[in-house]
Amino acid sequence: MMFRHWTAPPAFPEAKVFLEACPVPVYIVSNIDTSDINKAIAFHSFMPDGVFTSEDARSYKPRSELFAYAMRKTGFSPYEVVHIGDSLSSDVKGAGAAGIKAIWINRSDKTVPDGVIAVNNLLDIFGTSFFRE
Repeated sequence: MMFRHWTAPPAFPEAKVFLEACPVPVYIVSNIDTSDINKAIAFHSFMPDGVFTSEDARSYKPRSELFAYAMRKTGFSPYEVVHIGDSLSSDVKGAGAAGIKAIWINRSDKTVPDGVIAVNNLLDIFGTSFFRE
């Protein structure tokens, strides 16, 4: 049962819409093993621009090595990247440690710490300063 959770997980309803509508490249950076995340992506017919895992980088978020690995592979610099994630510790703090701005997906309306940009779902990101001209 646990194996199926990683290879055929439920997806948030707006995930596919976000991936299709996002005007910039979207890469998945995940602590999930490479084969599992690729199966999950195929299961949902998602089309990210690339996938980078802790298995590839031999390091787990929140450590900065996974973020650095993804930037090396894509050629992006920290100031060109925004990391979006649902974990304050792994995603927001991890990205920050790598010099990357982050957006926290706060689906439970938890208290937002000072200095953290938070949205309730992926589509709300389009209303943030990252997507406004």
